[in-house]
Amino acid sequence: MSEYILEMKNISKRFGGIHALNDVSLHLRRGEVLCLCGENGAGKSTLMKILAGIQQPSEGQIYIDGQPVRIRKPIDSIYYGVSMVQQELIQIEEMTVAENIFVGRYKTKGGFVEEGRINREAKALMDELGIYFDPKSLLKHYSIAQRQLIEILKALSYHASIIVFDEPTAALTIEETEKLYKIIRKLKEDKMAIIMISHRMEDIYAVGDRIQVLKDGCDSGGGLVSEMTVDDIVQLMVGRKMTQQFPEKTNHSGEVILKAENLSNERVHKVSFELHKGEILGIGGLVGAGRTELLRLLLGIDPGEGSLQMNGKPVEINSPRDGVHKGIAFLPEDRKDQGLILEQSILQNTILSILERLSKWGFMNTRKEKNVCKEYIEKLRIRCAGSQMAVKMLSGGNQQKVVLGRCLASHPDILLLDEPTRGVDVGAKAEIYKIINDLATAGLSIIVVSSEMTELLGISDRILVMHEGYLSGELMRGEATEENIMHMAISHDQTAKA
Repeated sequence: MSEYILEMKNISKRFGGIHALNDVSLHLRRGEVLCLCGENGAGKSTLMKILAGIQQPSEGQIYIDGQPVRIRKPIDSIYYGVSMVQQELIQIEEMTVAENIFVGRYKTKGGFVEEGRINREAKALMDELGIYFDPKSLLKHYSIAQRQLIEILKALSYHASIIVFDEPTAALTIEETEKLYKIIRKLKEDKMAIIMISHRMEDIYAVGDRIQVLKDGCDSGGGLVSEMTVDDIVQLMVGRKMTQQFPEKTNHSGEVILKAENLSNERVHKVSFELHKGEILGIGGLVGAGRTELLRLLLGIDPGEGSLQMNGKPVEINSPRDGVHKGIAFLPEDRKDQGLILEQSILQNTILSILERLSKWGFMNTRKEKNVCKEYIEKLRIRCAGSQMAVKMLSGGNQQKVVLGRCLASHPDILLLDEPTRGVDVGAKAEIYKIINDLATAGLSIIVVSSEMTELLGISDRILVMHEGYLSGELMRGEATEENIMHMAISHDQTAKA
């Protein structure tokens, strides 16, 4: 038996004249968790798509258990014991949990699906991993995090010996992430071989055995997790030492620009706070605490009660259009579904919020369009082939910068950022943090919702913590720690709710 269950040797992939992968090799042992890291666009997903049979290599060879194999299509990879849990879930909401797990492989009798059998087999998989859902319940009733666990059950249903996880914790809460870690550790004990693509250092140190880093389509290096520091990993990813992930604070808080009093709806309960000019106000709390809902109330996306003052004057914001006209811009949590039109160009996405300003008598001013787009490509250092490049072709970090450029094009006074670095690599995160700091230094008032403690602590001047829709507490920069943020996030003085 070969020492390695998987070897990918000298893999190259060209798209026209672009080298997405250049002579990359990878090996994997049974019972090992290999963390595949790298900036957005480094080639990680391309390499795994080749393993999954979604794409074909231009050069190179794959070996399973020491034997050369040809994986021409996804069914071939399943035949050879490879299963992949995609970051972008491909599921059918109107079908049951069991039907989603065994989609395309239903057991039939007399031409009819044996529902009882697939329900029993789904339950057996759940018992094996300690994950419990009603196999007969519809998928649409479950959260994204729960669907991620159902997708893992589907991967295991193929009786795979190699499982690839693509950013598995991106949509999970802290508790659900811990559950996933336990599942990965159990799979490892069962001698399953695992490749995990992740930007999160917490994932790497929680379950990883070995790291391999890609940069610009090439193998940048790696080693044992136990022997590598965060700085070592970051240097391999970005090609330089990152001495300071968060920029030195240069902004200063001024007068109150926004005052919210008793903001309420079904998910938010009597929240009051102030935002100062040039301030970065962080909002922490667990998933479901009402943080995103609070931002949606501020922008007028969702109806609610309460009052707002801007610059000391009462304002009413009943729709996103009202919000934009009052000088509020919003970067949503889900950039692909809510922030971008992926098929359209960088230019078309950038000017979405200022179409009225760039048009006259119903005609767009193309010169102004190009100038606005060029301005934000340069200001935000968006790496692209030009303003007409389709947004779907950009890396995650550059897509996020396009959304930010669209927000800034409306010249807001207040910027709402919901998970601004989700799914973005370490190098791009540092760039976004510097942009946020520079905007605040220039006088922009910013509210940041983030599930990453280090991010909240690193960029915020002041932090509000929410719990079950209520404001649980407030911390100034000097007094905020992970421990007291978490304490406020998981509990709240019940008398304050009355």
